[in-house]
Amino acid sequence: MDGAGRILLPAPLREFAALDKDIMLIGQGNKFELWDQATWNTCRAEWLAATDNEELPTELQSLSL
Repeated sequence: MDGAGRILLPAPLREFAALDKDIMLIGQGNKFELWDQATWNTCRAEWLAATDNEELPTELQSLSL
């Protein structure tokens, strides 16, 4: 980590993950994932479309933020 709190990912990792200029930091419990923003938006839209007909579990229906 540099003095500004940034982390430099090595080029092979950036290439493997197809990371471009705009990325998304996605929290996953006790870990996080870095996604290319366009890829994340596409995958997220597909996941949401696939679950549109599913009902939320009872535990989540009363969740309020």
